Amino acid sequence: MFNLRKTRRTLRKLFRKARELVEQPIVDLASGIPNYKPPREVLDAVSKAFNMDSCYTSPRGLLDLREKLSEKIEDEHGIYYDPDNEVLITHGASEALYSVLVVMLKDSRKILVPTPHYPFYKHQILSLGGKLLTYPFGTNIPFSKSLAYIEKHMSSSRDKYAILINSPHNPTGKVLSRKEVEELSEFIEERDVIVIWDEVYEKIIFDGEHYTLANIQESRSKVVFINSFSKTYAMHGWRIGFIYGPSRIIDEVFKIHKAITLGLNPIPQLAALAALNTNKKYIENILNILRKRRNAILSRLKRMEAFDLAEGQGTFFLFPKLKLPGMSSEEFVKVLQNNGVKVLPGKAFNEEGYVRISFAHAGLDEIEQALGRIENVVTKIIKSRQ
Repeated sequence: MFNLRKTRRTLRKLFRKARELVEQPIVDLASGIPNYKPPREVLDAVSKAFNMDSCYTSPRGLLDLREKLSEKIEDEHGIYYDPDNEVLITHGASEALYSVLVVMLKDSRKILVPTPHYPFYKHQILSLGGKLLTYPFGTNIPFSKSLAYIEKHMSSSRDKYAILINSPHNPTGKVLSRKEVEELSEFIEERDVIVIWDEVYEKIIFDGEHYTLANIQESRSKVVFINSFSKTYAMHGWRIGFIYGPSRIIDEVFKIHKAITLGLNPIPQLAALAALNTNKKYIENILNILRKRRNAILSRLKRMEAFDLAEGQGTFFLFPKLKLPGMSSEEFVKVLQNNGVKVLPGKAFNEEGYVRISFAHAGLDEIEQALGRIENVVTKIIKSRQ
């Protein structure tokens, strides 16, 4: 039987124990900032760029970069996007998303967002005067159920909609399968709907493939993609992103983009171009490092009674459900932090009862140390309830 008084005594003991850890650094399993370095080619390109003449660049971005991105997209998905008017370089993926949302809301479209979701989706939509509408999405939810929920919502009104897809998904790690993407393609075919696909984790996949609507010619006119160089190439502080999609949408997005920033910094653009020419072994090496961290966390979490984990196929996040009745995700996160481990509460992603654990920032030794601390905390909490 659940004993609240006993649990509180245990939590007080854990907080006292935390004071003994003050001199020890907190292990960061919260940050989504990779701790690996950009490719050597990127750093060399930046060094050379500093010796070049400074000048404004095209508001659409360097043509060489747009052409290389067009080539990349065609190589990976089999569909051509014109670098002149269907590919746009942006000040990071955040500006890309913001500009797209402005266009969608100006067109009187309501935005359907997956839940759980990256917090910026909510912040940006609300800051633009939109209303947050959500649909269930994740590793433990069949995508057919997500589409059925969207269908029910859309059929209840005559409004126009845009569906935000995030695959690979932050925070659950879900990667849409080929079959699920084909279901999505059929779903949007007869409807007045635009898909906004956030694919910033496209290369961080451990199981499956990055198959998107960009692989399906029939869907090409109804989807715009948002991407960046932050996660794959550890260029998070460089603020370099891109959008691609049909010219009728990109032209409208460009108007917003141009109003925000007349010309982008040429140095990150040259760095991005160098990244696209990097040997594929760079990404393979990064994935090997991340896979070892991921496996270490999975093997330990699965043995802990406090978690119910449906593992995803991509990103550097895991999103286990808490099995500690009476304790919120925020309370659990606070206890962990006071015992030397930092994670994020599910509430931050609009999904109470879960925590997000990241293996982007901490090394394998740190992760093992953190897992020992987590196991110690949950063992004491569970014992206090017996």
